[in-house]
Amino acid sequence: MSSVNITILSYKRAGRVAGYEYFPTARIVIPESQRDEYKKHYAVKRLIVIPDKNDGLCVKKRIWIMNNIERPLLMLDDDVDCLTTTQGIYDAQGRFLRTKQFIKLTPGQADNVIIRGFNLAEQWGCKFWGLNVNTDGRNYQQYKPFALTQPILGPFQAHLEHDLNYDIRTGTKQDYDFSLQMLRKYKKILRINKYAYSCKHGDNTGGSVSSRTEKIEIKYCRAIMRKWGEKVIKYRIPPRKMGDLLNGRVNIPIKGV
Repeated sequence: MSSVNITILSYKRAGRVAGYEYFPTARIVIPESQRDEYKKHYAVKRLIVIPDKNDGLCVKKRIWIMNNIERPLLMLDDDVDCLTTTQGIYDAQGRFLRTKQFIKLTPGQADNVIIRGFNLAEQWGCKFWGLNVNTDGRNYQQYKPFALTQPILGPFQAHLEHDLNYDIRTGTKQDYDFSLQMLRKYKKILRINKYAYSCKHGDNTGGSVSSRTEKIEIKYCRAIMRKWGEKVIKYRIPPRKMGDLLNGRVNIPIKGV
């Protein structure tokens, strides 16, 4: 596989699309009403402008992209600024000393990881793949560089050909829901744990951050729990903190890593 359609989903972040230069072939998907503002900062040829009615909610934008852009397709959030990895440091005798944290890949290395990820997913019969959600190498299990039954979250979602789509009813939980859809139908998805994405999720104004209130999060937590059942995915309601509503506890009833 030599080429991939890379899209960056953006909303109210003109001039602050973190990965614009790092992912040089990526195109930014924006609503029509924000076109003029984005044109001040980015090349027109790298903008995909969609009707406002298909935007506003991230899940609506994802549905439009799935219906209109060819695979292989990678969707990135606009606060993803780079891809990272970790590396073991050894002494002259080959004894492990420590793990070097947060090694930023060059744009060329990141492109190579993306291409190889699509090729590996295709070879393993996975229709959907992604990267580790944590850039801290201390959370990286070196004996388990791949996972086949773990959710792929929103900032980095890669699609090969399949007939599934995002469920608008699950709103901000569309990434968990889509992973569950994939696992139910195809029994595996590929997550490459050796690499991760870096993003400024919580403190970056604009995007979905501007509308993610506790009330809205509770609404979609309940929606996805109704759909799949609390034995499969569960959120703490009422929450002790906002993180309780952002990170679901998932129990995939499929054997494997």
